[in-house]
Amino acid sequence: MKENIVVNTDAIERDIFQHQIVGIAEEMSVALRRTAYSSIIWDMYDYACGIFNSNIEMISQSETIPGQLGIMPLALKHMTESIPMETWKQGDILICNDPYRGCTHTMDVVLFCPIFNEGELIAVSSTVAHHIDIGGKNPGSEGPDSRDVFAEGLIIPPSKLFFEGSPNQTIFDILASNVRQPEASSGDLRSQLSSCRTGELRILELAKKYGNKKFSKLSQLCIYYNEKYIRRAISKVKNGFYEASIFMEDEVSSKNLVRIHSAIEVRDEELYVDLSESDDQRPNGLNCPLASTHSMVNFAVKCIFAPDLNQNHGCDKPVKIKTRHGSILDPKRPAAVSVRQLAQQGVADLILKCLAPIGEKNSAAACQISLPTFTWGGLDDRPNKVKEIGFAPYYIISDIIGGGMGGGPNSDGLSAVDTHSGNCAILSAEILETLSPVRVLKTCLVKGSGGAGQYRGGLGIMRDYEILASNLVMTGYCQQTCTETFPWGFNGGSSGKGAMLIKNPGTDREQNLGSKFDGLLFEQGDVLRVISAGGGGWGDPLLRSQELIALDKKENYC
Repeated sequence: MKENIVVNTDAIERDIFQHQIVGIAEEMSVALRRTAYSSIIWDMYDYACGIFNSNIEMISQSETIPGQLGIMPLALKHMTESIPMETWKQGDILICNDPYRGCTHTMDVVLFCPIFNEGELIAVSSTVAHHIDIGGKNPGSEGPDSRDVFAEGLIIPPSKLFFEGSPNQTIFDILASNVRQPEASSGDLRSQLSSCRTGELRILELAKKYGNKKFSKLSQLCIYYNEKYIRRAISKVKNGFYEASIFMEDEVSSKNLVRIHSAIEVRDEELYVDLSESDDQRPNGLNCPLASTHSMVNFAVKCIFAPDLNQNHGCDKPVKIKTRHGSILDPKRPAAVSVRQLAQQGVADLILKCLAPIGEKNSAAACQISLPTFTWGGLDDRPNKVKEIGFAPYYIISDIIGGGMGGGPNSDGLSAVDTHSGNCAILSAEILETLSPVRVLKTCLVKGSGGAGQYRGGLGIMRDYEILASNLVMTGYCQQTCTETFPWGFNGGSSGKGAMLIKNPGTDREQNLGSKFDGLLFEQGDVLRVISAGGGGWGDPLLRSQELIALDKKENYC
């Protein structure tokens, strides 16, 4: 790496600036969360905020959902190709959700706000948020059995949502006419706008303090510092090749498991990550768009080499990623991608497994990537609700269940957490019951679900939902439901226990739903039981201390 950045500043000023721009991204995050309409944003944190310099390089990102790590840069690159930067004006807002133009799945809507100071473009603020519905065949727009992306809702190409401060009403009208809850989408979109404008306001305050030239130089210094930090961390690892594979369930288009594979070469200060031997894309919604694949590779590398470093473009520069177009990790348009969460979780798990032998200090056994995710939709026809407002309102609600982290070299894995790309919170029972005709009957840890080891894996979650209205349509999915996909143990640790989806458990109508179901009808009184996976164990179980064994029994963990 050539050290060719020379500016009249010092490390303290650079670090102060770095914390300032991170603080701005975090303030954007608060603005979005506190004004959002949908619980998937304000209670589950399925969104991200970031800031770019004028070279379209990310200089800061809020700490919300790792699944959006690195998404916005690729989307911004495609945006500049479709709408050249020289055509951007102060007051413009740009929008896109196309999975094949740098975005993820159609529900994740990305906004960009160009920031001008004294007529010069100095930065771009950005948000990406999961909209509860964007149209398509299922409530919530996701569908494991979707055959193409067109079944997954409205696709918005790179466009201007605002022209110099004036809204492009056509886009707002098209959006409202294609989604099941237009007030939710409109409200969440305006929350994203408020977040972008918050970033614009704070960046302009910084630019007035430093001036445009110094603002740009400090931005480059922050990127340069992170790149140098990551390169030095990689250089401490012996050069060599490392390979790993993991498997995921399909159970939609095929009974055959999906194999994803990574070969990583450590070469001096760089990592060369080759994912090209992963399986071909599937004719279902499991495919992972390129942006999400890159995002999860960079996430896993950062976990191993620099977990405490603020995120910016410099973190990604030493990582060279190779995919194969037409594979499940780089699908060809118009392949369906709506449940790409499962595949992207697999990418993170795969890279962490591949790097575990050389990064034991920051490594862990496999975490749960079961990611049980559900979306319900329908009319709330409970008599008291109809009497209250005079009609049966339409609702959509979503929930994501965490599970167990893998044990590490010095500690047990955490229980009941969303891992890797997620970091989403489980929806509180009170909110779910307020916003939909669904009652949470039980939420508890799954005893013994963590893999045994010197340090055991964290425990999964079991949650039971009772349906209170009629004709509720539900789509759901998970993975890690069979022994070949259970969370792997490391250094002699045991695998964690797997996930399950069961309809009407303990009755004569009990039904194992496998790993995926699409547009399934639930009637009043039906119950869905969700069990997530536990984390893998680390180290020989015979080396576990008697003190920890006694604590496990006391806390009823095993």
